[in-house]
Amino acid sequence: MKPRAKVKGVVTERRIDRRVIDEMYRDGYLYAKFGEYFRRTHGYKIFKIPVDAGFTCPNWDSRLDDKGCIFCPWFAKKFTHESFRRVLGRDLRVQVDEQIKYHKATGAGEKFLIYVAFATNTYKPPNELRRIYDILLEHEDVVGLSIGTRPDCLPEEVLDLLSEYVKEGYEIWLELGQQSMHYHTCERINRHHGIAEILNIVEEAHKRGILILIFTILGLPYETPSEMIETARIISQINADAVKIYPLLVMKGTQLVNEYLSGKYRPISKIEYLSILADFIENLSPHILIQRISKDAGVDEKIAPEWNTHRFLIGPELEKILMLRGTRQGSRYKIGLNVDELKPI
Repeated sequence: MKPRAKVKGVVTERRIDRRVIDEMYRDGYLYAKFGEYFRRTHGYKIFKIPVDAGFTCPNWDSRLDDKGCIFCPWFAKKFTHESFRRVLGRDLRVQVDEQIKYHKATGAGEKFLIYVAFATNTYKPPNELRRIYDILLEHEDVVGLSIGTRPDCLPEEVLDLLSEYVKEGYEIWLELGQQSMHYHTCERINRHHGIAEILNIVEEAHKRGILILIFTILGLPYETPSEMIETARIISQINADAVKIYPLLVMKGTQLVNEYLSGKYRPISKIEYLSILADFIENLSPHILIQRISKDAGVDEKIAPEWNTHRFLIGPELEKILMLRGTRQGSRYKIGLNVDELKPI
């Protein structure tokens, strides 16, 4: 095994640089775009490439359940874009080498963050995780890992392992599939965990210099627009570093498709999604990076909604709404009253 590349000049303590985000707003950005932030802080393009490291999930292997979350098809592998599916299941080094070669040729990135995607990618013993992560970090153009997982699958031993990579100079992200900050929703979508787990993990990860991205889905069953906005406020208060925001997709081979076909679930409309998305972003802390605002993958497996959820289409429409409102990310983010709002009785 050849020595892993290290990111020069990066310190162990990693937090999002608010000054850079403020500069982005001064330059006219309406929300804190993940890619632009990384370009400014690193001085070059960093592109995320997904790999399939062969993980399963406690919600599939019968430890918690054998059905998965109601929206999840086949360990989430059908969510990904067809261009990435060509490497699924292949040798890890081949996946990394081929994708870096391809995306360098297209100009998408100069350095790369490996996205360990599909299923729960911390759900193995620490020694096996170390073997996998070491392989993924071998390539000289890899600056770190972004690991998709669940907040209930991160024991201290795994966090300590990840902190070792941070100390070596790598950028380590945990992408936590929380989806909602409401217990009734987590129960309804068959997550088998609640809110306490993510509160604990954000704190423990930050102690170790590990950055946190939270997945959240808009349009989940029986969740109101006000509850979706409250999720944005809670994510802000627990100091997440970044978010991905998706509309709920009805995919083939899921429990959700049966509810949709029987009329028990109505997908969120495009107008509803854009309106709630704008509200969500206005109520999100201005210093949380936004990596995605929609879902553009797996269209050949998608049953609903019928509208095109591609992020490149949603992005301009979202910005148009924010401009018409005269707002941006964080415009309505406020917890409690200011002193000057207190009036004598």
